[in-house]
Amino acid sequence: MISDLHCYVNSRPDVDWNTCGQAAIATMADYWGKDPWDLDRVERDPDDGRWYWDDGAAIDAVKADGFDSDVVFGWGSTGDRIKQALKHYGLSASVGYSGFASWGWQDRWESVQKYVAKNRPVPVMLDLGAIGGPSWTAHWAICYHVEDGEVHLGNCSWNPSPRTDDFLDAWRAWFLPYGFNHCAVFC
Repeated sequence: MISDLHCYVNSRPDVDWNTCGQAAIATMADYWGKDPWDLDRVERDPDDGRWYWDDGAAIDAVKADGFDSDVVFGWGSTGDRIKQALKHYGLSASVGYSGFASWGWQDRWESVQKYVAKNRPVPVMLDLGAIGGPSWTAHWAICYHVEDGEVHLGNCSWNPSPRTDDFLDAWRAWFLPYGFNHCAVFC
């Protein structure tokens, strides 16, 4: 069971306006031991003592490989963009999301729970307003643990451990178009 996960974050406000998808890609590549960019590991995590890439350098490397935002006007990344990047870096990946009127969301939720139970973190698209973040804001967080009525999320400082019901509400991302609701990338 993953008890803690190092997640890369888009922390440069004037540069990383909407690169949480690229941060998710870097997180997954690093978690699975891929080093596609030969970046120096310059940041030491005080919790696990391991060394990690600089967040901005990792995000810039993902973008330089052609996996920048693919939503119109640079408003973020689709699950397919994340999947394509992970495949490019040698990982098997697939995307799942609910259908019309959230049809099939329960199957996606079961898949997320099965993946994290097998130590496989899952990037998930969330409506941050539903878990205490800014309203009308979509964000790629990393689900890495589900237990005791809570969902543990990396790269989600607004609420890293929402109650399951709140997470499910946020994951519905009601204001986003088809393809983003209950969206998860399985790797």
